[in-house]
Amino acid sequence: MFKFAFIVAILCAAALSAADMRLLSDSEKTEISAKLSEVARNTKSIHSSFVQVKNISVLSEKIRSSGVFYFKKDNMIRWEYQKPYKYIIIYNGSKVFINDDGKTTQFDAKANRIFQEINGTILSSMKGVITENPNFSVSFFKLQNKYLVKLSPKSNDLLKYVTRIEIYFDDKYLAVTEMNIYEKSGDYTNIVFKNREFNKNIPDSIFNPGM
Repeated sequence: MFKFAFIVAILCAAALSAADMRLLSDSEKTEISAKLSEVARNTKSIHSSFVQVKNISVLSEKIRSSGVFYFKKDNMIRWEYQKPYKYIIIYNGSKVFINDDGKTTQFDAKANRIFQEINGTILSSMKGVITENPNFSVSFFKLQNKYLVKLSPKSNDLLKYVTRIEIYFDDKYLAVTEMNIYEKSGDYTNIVFKNREFNKNIPDSIFNPGM
């Protein structure tokens, strides 16, 4: 009896969760896209902490890390992992810098299409032009207190690595709060942004590999 009640409770919770998520109509999609663009036009920079959880299908334990995220218009991003290890990824235009334990490597994002597309998707979400990428089909959903944008790759090359990207925006500020990246292997990465600060002065030097 207890097992039956437990299963019913799970099914009810799943049904309620599905009911809370509504696919937006084309007119609603156009409206929210315009609002996202307007917010992005007024957002010069973002400073936030983040927590990342990597779910690997062959491992029972999840890989958890945390750090600080920086964004500055137009095309500058810094992921600074602080725990459990120090690791920095910087996107500055088309250049990518990776600092691993004090050793810095550099490459051109354009030379790696997969890297370029994922980085471009992150930048697009920050710049409010998420619907303008022709390499993804885009669906908008409304949840209780946020919007969800699902991006599905159209290219077979991308589908070999990434099957879906989900980006959540809060419905108050229309800023990114969470991101999920699902891989072909069955692995997926969840990133949650916390303590967000907008339009604070962030020096360009933050996006140099020596910092």
